[in-house]
Formats: sequence, C-alpha cells, structure tokens
Amino acid sequence: MISAINKAIMQFSDPAFRSVILKSVMFSLLALVLTFIVVLQLAGLIPSSDWEWVNTMVGWLSGVGAFFVALFIFPLSMSAVIGIFLDDIADAVEDKHYPNDPKSREIPLWSSVWDALKFFAVIVLCNILALPLYFIPGINLFVYYILNGYLLSREFFQQVAVRHHEMSVVSKLRRIGGMELFLTGALMAFGMTIPILNLIVPIIGTAAMVHLYKKRAAMVSTPTSTEIEAV
Repeated sequence: MISAINKAIMQFSDPAFRSVILKSVMFSLLALVLTFIVVLQLAGLIPSSDWEWVNTMVGWLSGVGAFFVALFIFPLSMSAVIGIFLDDIADAVEDKHYPNDPKSREIPLWSSVWDALKFFAVIVLCNILALPLYFIPGINLFVYYILNGYLLSREFFQQVAVRHHEMSVVSKLRRIGGMELFLTGALMAFGMTIPILNLIVPIIGTAAMVHLYKKRAAMVSTPTSTEIEAV
C-alpha cells in the first residue's frame, strides 16, 4: 500500500494528472454552486413565521447550512468527477510502470459518466443515512472513515480493474488483500477532509489503485478481457 501511494505521488508531475485536476476542479466547483443553490431553494420551502426575527434566523441558518452542505459535498463530487476522467490517469500509470502489459479496453464515456453519477449518489446517500451518528463525538470520525474508506476503496479499485476484466473477475481480485484496499480507501477519506489536499487525493488514490490492481492481477495471472477477445 505504501509503495503504491509513493509511486502515485512520484508521478504527480505527469501532464495527464494536471489535466484531470483542472477539469475535475472546474466541474466540482459547478457541483458546489448547484448544491448551494438547491439547498437554499429547499430551505425556502420552510413556512414563514409571524415573528420577523424567526424568519431572519431561519434565513441566516439556511445560508450557513447550505454553505457547509456544499463544502461537505465538494470532495465527494471531486471523486465522482475524477471517475469520468479515470482512464487518463490509469493509462498514464500503466504506460509508465507497466508498458508491456496488455492495454485496457475502451470504456464508453457515457458508461464512465453513469458510473460516476451512481457512485456520487451512493456515497451521498450513505453519508446522509449515517448523519445522526456524525453528531456523536468519537463515534463520528470512526463511522466516517469506516464508511467512506470502504466505499472509496471499492469504487476506485472496481473502476480501475473493470478496464481489464469482467465484473465477476473484478470481485474476486478485490477480495485479495481486502484490508490493504480498505486502508487505502480510509487514507483517501482522511485526505479528503483536509482542504487543498482533498483536490488531489482522488487522483493519487486512482493511481495507487492501479498499482494495487496490477499486484493482484499478477498474483492470480487472470486473463484480461482484451486477451480473451483476442482469442
């Protein structure tokens, strides 16, 4: 795990990585603004009170709440958006470190967008369901890292591996050294709570997952989808 993360960080100067960062930040900022607007609109549905000070307080709290919700969603949206451009990162890693391995199969853009939207919806829904636990000191951090560490490790590994294998094979590979994958996801979840760092964590995580996938694929010597199609 440490080796995979270190290799990912060392390759961060790769032009493909910088390109994905710029595109992801742009789309994620758009998602942040839209989230802020949607939350404010939903808050506007709250019935007004006969007391003006109550209406003022509700309006103020709505604005603050919308800001923090949007801020909370931002790193998650970054992860989802990066999923759309994941091929660029994975290809750069594979070209540099695994040039002799079979090339990945083409994943249609619509499929990448759909997978990113599904991941974003799942991670937001799971965190909303866990929201009551986030108000309990001590337990909140434990729940956050366990939940999001699992979701991030599962999704990022799956998106990397599915470029070479069918889902049935991906599931088998993911069960090999599952704790290592989970810890990588937990580190990603932790990094996403740190401002600025959360902008690059999904990219480092994607690159690291490529190395972790290659390690597992080599252990089982499973034929890739591209190899099967060639036969």
